[in-house]
Parts: sequence; structure tokens; C-alpha cells
Amino acid sequence: MYARNDAFGDGLIRIPALRAARTAFPDSFIVYGTTGPSTLEHVLNRHAGHLVDAINVRTPLAHLVASHRKGKGQLAVVDFRISARWLIQASVSLLGRGVAYEANFPAFALSWRPGQKSEARPEHNAWRYHRLIERLAGKRLPFDHRLESTPAARAVARGLADGKHAPLIIVAAHGDGGKRMTADQVVAVSDSMIADGANLLYVKTPGDGPDMAELARRVPKLRLVDSNTVDGVDISDVLLALGEFADLYIGAEGGTAHLMATVMTPMVIVSGGANMARWRPLSNNVDVIESRHASPTGLVANVPAPTIIEAVKRMLATYRRDHSYLPDHTAGVSAPQSWGSDTPNKDLKHAV
Repeated sequence: MYARNDAFGDGLIRIPALRAARTAFPDSFIVYGTTGPSTLEHVLNRHAGHLVDAINVRTPLAHLVASHRKGKGQLAVVDFRISARWLIQASVSLLGRGVAYEANFPAFALSWRPGQKSEARPEHNAWRYHRLIERLAGKRLPFDHRLESTPAARAVARGLADGKHAPLIIVAAHGDGGKRMTADQVVAVSDSMIADGANLLYVKTPGDGPDMAELARRVPKLRLVDSNTVDGVDISDVLLALGEFADLYIGAEGGTAHLMATVMTPMVIVSGGANMARWRPLSNNVDVIESRHASPTGLVANVPAPTIIEAVKRMLATYRRDHSYLPDHTAGVSAPQSWGSDTPNKDLKHAV
């Protein structure tokens, strides 16, 4: 399997395809290669490393093909890249070499074989990658995007949740480029939710964002979490565990939202222009605020805080409407799934 590079969210949405490949080809030697860096090699390796036999980053596809042509077995290449030029070049270079080639090309046109029906690619990128594996295997395969946190991370998360009988809401505004929110947005949303009785945690994730000291000064009841707070436990695993407990996640579209989706955390995200048909988080309860509609400038940082607050309340109220069997412990915002319980969301859903 070959990709250009993997930021955090990219790596997460490729994991279902890696799982499908290991399921379909349990005895094959599976290599995951990239032109550039990949988060699957380091920060996400715990979730992906056992699914493949080798991860070769910063390696040209031609070099990978040459190194594995030495064996006597059949060679197959699944190309996740999106550039038509790169895909056509790879397809031409492999013609007549006995290599099975599946490419992420419109209508899978570069992978067409005699007798095979033409089909449209799925809209979502994760399903496109997964479908490529299915085409190579010649059968449908399970699609599984879920991740598990570690016991150590769950212990940290329980301590951070503090056992309060209030809705636990996770906010993360740090990010790269336009995928970050401002201190003013975080303060306004936090003040509103705390006033309604919520238990708010702000988690500092990689990238730029609000100054933590400023947030502490402006919202004293907002509890702050960063990598220095959780010594010995990876912050991404802590986020996973918090997502299992949390009633809602609020943040910009990006890697952290994709991480929360792996434990099915309900969320409100602000999108800075990404195509949601292709990049929507892989979970059910997602309210997307499109910044190009909500802000005169089209920037995440300029989306009015009341717009975000309205979406948050709408999401919480919707969960209460659709899960009326859950106890309501406050008179404030409608209480979603885990109020009054230390049971993670996924366990509650399994019980139901």
C-alpha cells in the first residue's frame, strides 16, 4: 500500500484499509510505504504497526516495487494517492510486469479488468481506500475505524473527569494553519457551558492555538490538560480515553476530531473549508459548522461564538431526545449519555 504522506487525520482514516488488508491477506507480506513522513510510523504505530509487516517512509514507489520483485510470489500495489499524474505514471510503469495495481482514480478506471463492471468511488476517503483493498481481494470486507485506549490512559481520564455528575465536554482549539480556534471563541463557549452546569476540559493538542495561561486567567473553572499534565501516558491515548467518557467534543475539523470519532464521541466541529463528503469524521453524531457560511471571512477563527454555542446546545438536546432512557441529573442543558455514570460511552452502547 502506498500513500504520499500522512498527517494525523490521514493516518487514522487509512487504518480501516490496513485492517481489511490484513484480514483479506493474512499470509501475505504487507508493506505500507509513503513518499514523505507518516504518523503511522510513530504516533499511531500502536494502532497500525501490527497490521503491516513493514512501514517504509520517504521511499519512492519504484524502489519498493524493485525491492519486492526479487521474490517468487505475486506482487500487488494499492495506490492511495490522489494525483492523476502520479497514478497514471505508476500504472504505465507497471504494465506488463505482472503486478496487480489498484489505484485511487476516478471510477477506478486504472484498475479496470475485462469483465469487471465500472463503479464510482465512494465519497469518503476512508471508504475509497477500503474499497481498493476489497477490489484487490475480490470480496467485501469488514470496515472498522475504532480504536482502543490503554488501561493507563483510562485511569488518567477518570482522574481528569473528576467523577462529577455533569456533562463532560472536551474542547481542543489548537491546530495547524486554519484548523484552530481563538481564545475568545473558547472563552465564550466555555463560559456558556459552565454556566449550564457542564464539566469542561481544554486539551492542548499539537499546533498553534490559545495561550493556556490566558485561558486559565479568563475562565478559572476551565480545567486545562497538556502533555506535561499526563507524564508517562501519550496525549493521544489520553484523548482516546477521554473521548470514551465524554458527552461532547468541540473543536476545529482536523486530526483530533478524527481521533474522537474512533471512540464515537458526539462532536461539534468547525470546518475551515474541507470537503465534508470526503473528510467527515467517521462517526454518527457530528454537527458541522461550515466557516464559509458562518463567517464573513470564511475562517474558523471568525465564526461567531454564539453560532458554536447554538450547535453545542442543539447536539446535547438531540442526544437527550434520542436517548430518553438516560437519567437527567440537572436542570441545565439536556443531559446526554454518561451523566451520573463512570461507564464509558462505548460500554453503555454495548449494554443497550
